[in-house]
Amino acid sequence: MDPQSHSQSPPPAAEDDPDAMPREQQQREEAPPGYVPPMSPEEVAAVEALLGYEFKDKSLVGEALTHGSFYLPYRSGDSTYERLEYLGDGVLTCLVSREVFLTYPDLPPGPLTRLRAANVDKEKLARVAVDHGIHRFLRHKAPKLEEQIADFVKELGQYEYHSNGLLDAPKVLSDIVESLIGAIYVDSKYNQEQVWQVNVFLRTVKSWLLFLTVVW
Repeated sequence: MDPQSHSQSPPPAAEDDPDAMPREQQQREEAPPGYVPPMSPEEVAAVEALLGYEFKDKSLVGEALTHGSFYLPYRSGDSTYERLEYLGDGVLTCLVSREVFLTYPDLPPGPLTRLRAANVDKEKLARVAVDHGIHRFLRHKAPKLEEQIADFVKELGQYEYHSNGLLDAPKVLSDIVESLIGAIYVDSKYNQEQVWQVNVFLRTVKSWLLFLTVVW
């Protein structure tokens, strides 16, 4: 008998073995706390192409696009987009504040505040997610959320720039834009200028500022 045979692992259970644990249950049982399946390299590369930014830490992409519901049926963990969204919200507010301040040197604080608010509101950022296809990479397991996003995408074409509150933009869409901003900020060693050069955010915000100049 081969002396190494005793140390070999037993063969995997056959698919038709009635006593075999279902694969999904086995994954759930074996998953360590906080585990969530990573994004594939192909998905990460596709997101990077949309953003025009290549991440040094690829795991930040998956974290920025993972909704809490995606952990099911895995054990709950902390690597959802919420912390990055919190950070990205602050970074975006700072960047847009600076942009409107420099673009409109004669405007008083009141109009500057309204301009900033118009550029970071929920519907505006949700539009960014849809216009650039970012929403297609959101990782979740919430059927109702899927319906809300589909309805928003369908109705978006009725309003060229903004619905002025007529559309109910799913908050998750604005959240993932902010979380990606946070992810780039972290990945770039907290370099705001690097964030501001990312194609999606730079092009969208500046074009919107130009539009607001016309209608102001």
